[in-house]
Amino acid sequence: MDNNTKLEAFRLAISQQAQDEAVSLTEEMRSRRKASRKYKNELATVAVLTRLRNDMSRREAAFRREMSRCEYDTKKAILRHRNELIESFFVQTEDKLKDFVCSDQYQDFLKRSLEKIRAAIALDNATLIYARVCDVDAVRALTSCEVAADNSIKLGGLRAVCRVKNMLCDVTLDMALIEEKKRFTEKTELRL
Repeated sequence: MDNNTKLEAFRLAISQQAQDEAVSLTEEMRSRRKASRKYKNELATVAVLTRLRNDMSRREAAFRREMSRCEYDTKKAILRHRNELIESFFVQTEDKLKDFVCSDQYQDFLKRSLEKIRAAIALDNATLIYARVCDVDAVRALTSCEVAADNSIKLGGLRAVCRVKNMLCDVTLDMALIEEKKRFTEKTELRL
């Protein structure tokens, strides 16, 4: 073989090797491009998912805030309505007590009130009994104790003080109404 043939064979071998390397590099580049696209798509998917998660978290937080606000407003409205009902009920009760005080049964109530006072503290010279201005004469007719007018008693009933023992016995309708209202509003069945 002569040198030209050898050179031609060498050139062909180099050309074949170059083509093989070009094909190999092209395949490698295609593979890398494909992997790069896949990675890019995965990154884009992760970015979209992250954005969606963040958006979802913000919306859930806004929803929880709105639900909390709605629950608060609802409880507030219910409590306001409950308080209005209670106030209305006790205004009606107070009106009925005012009617009772004007009835014939009130005199018997005053007698029972004196008995309650007698059971709690003695009815003697040391006891001072307070009554409404309009009830003073009626109470004086029922007891020998000192009776004084008390403008703080609005509805009726009696309040007594034993000056020796420094004891107070309050059987006024005013106090009974206040205590009943307190017990009523503290009932667990009426709480939210």
